[in-house]
Amino acid sequence: MMMIDELRMHRALQLATLGLGKVQPNPLVGAVIVHNEHIIGEGFHQQYGAPHAEVNAINAVENQELLKESTLYVNLEPCAHFGKTPPCASLIIEKQIPKVVVGMRDPNEKVNGKGIKMLQEAGVEVVENILQKECLHLNRRFITYHTKKRPYIILKWAQTKNGFMDICRGVAHNPPAYWITNEALRVWTHKLRNEEQAILVGYNTLKNDNPQLTNRLYGSNQPQRFVLCDEREPMIINESFSCLKGSLDEILDELYTKNIQSVIVEGGKKTLQKFLETNLWDEAFILIGNVEWEYGVEAPKMPRPFDSMIHAENDVILKYAAGKT
Repeated sequence: MMMIDELRMHRALQLATLGLGKVQPNPLVGAVIVHNEHIIGEGFHQQYGAPHAEVNAINAVENQELLKESTLYVNLEPCAHFGKTPPCASLIIEKQIPKVVVGMRDPNEKVNGKGIKMLQEAGVEVVENILQKECLHLNRRFITYHTKKRPYIILKWAQTKNGFMDICRGVAHNPPAYWITNEALRVWTHKLRNEEQAILVGYNTLKNDNPQLTNRLYGSNQPQRFVLCDEREPMIINESFSCLKGSLDEILDELYTKNIQSVIVEGGKKTLQKFLETNLWDEAFILIGNVEWEYGVEAPKMPRPFDSMIHAENDVILKYAAGKT
């Protein structure tokens, strides 16, 4: 029986990922409704402010009477409060669904056990913690936001095979072409921008390169753009970027109050080093191009070995996760 529950929860997780980049600061949620071992309804949270996964799955069931004999699988505890939409727990009770299988509890203090309690008090059988590890990983951004009161932080930079991430400014004999990675990794970078809520660079990066930091090669979601403004320099006039000032803790607190659930930190070196030295990061990606320079700005040094490697033609991506040894 446990295997069947896990298979259904796998499907809920698959559906949930379809909302990546669209639902923040809400969580990624998928729901599956099963009657006599047959899936009769599916749904996922598609857009912030739109109906939740449970609502979409219930509405997808053609014969609503079957709900009274069905099991609902959902990777995150149904909500119990009014937000942009009514409580999903109330709808489940109204539809008389007798059993709900939950992947993990919602860390949001407005929910955290309240949805499950509401269901149980109404006589609904609730099974918890099915594929909990996978559910926690999927909503790691949402969990970090609610438990650490800051965005989920992703560090990302490109470097040459011999460890240079940028040219030396003001030097005449820099490489004639200093794009480091191939087209495949440029698409991958835009995919990352499509999936995360915001992107952050330092003052010097914006001043020297004036980067677009938009997603043009994958999907249609655009990250919000922020720059760490230097107190000693005049503010850069660029309406596409919002200026952030203060310590990293103050900056992350401001992003939190702006409901930013995840942020990509794209550097340059000074900015990236600040996050590394204060251990304020959750994931890191180093894109290594198949080129070498004689000199340049050396990339930051990671404090630990990488966790995994992705090959893209002759280039590679090294992935790191904070907290692992």
